[in-house]
Amino acid sequence: MDDTTLCSVTMEGASQEAMAEGAEPPALRCYRHPDRETWVRCGRCDQPICPRCAMQGPVGFRCRECGRPANDPLTSMRPAQLITSLGIAILGGVVIGLFSGRIGIFGLILAWFAGGVIADTVIRFVGFKRGPKLVATLFGGILFGAAAMFVGEAFVLTGQFGDGFVGAYVFSQGPSAALAAGIACFGAWSRFRF
Repeated sequence: MDDTTLCSVTMEGASQEAMAEGAEPPALRCYRHPDRETWVRCGRCDQPICPRCAMQGPVGFRCRECGRPANDPLTSMRPAQLITSLGIAILGGVVIGLFSGRIGIFGLILAWFAGGVIADTVIRFVGFKRGPKLVATLFGGILFGAAAMFVGEAFVLTGQFGDGFVGAYVFSQGPSAALAAGIACFGAWSRFRF
């Protein structure tokens, strides 16, 4: 017998003797928080875990590593879902960019409601998804669509009225278009129920 086997046999014998005498077994320590005593073990890997590290699983408590799902269905998206959400958001951003400067202050109010409608439409077509990928495609699509509409309108006006008019248009309508796109993103954010 080598030293480690002999030591483990001696430890087992000592703990069995202590159990026979009525003494309590030594308290376990959480593997992530060694300063905390615990009597709970992970149902899969059998490591001791404290209540803060424990996750309720279908058949008992799990540690953070064992309890984490391999593929989270709420945050994972297929490429077709990403493209669909980006397309809807860009189209919505184009509509927001088209109407934001034309109806004054009401365009900003309309942008907030339009952002919520865009978010609801994305959720309907993509499914009940959450997470940073969906938020990035939603916000990026709204901002890109609004900016593309604003730049496209500036190019059309360049052909009609010349460069001097376009500079005045950019300085007069640019801030309201950017503000409307930001408000639309805020309206879309308000529709997510985290």
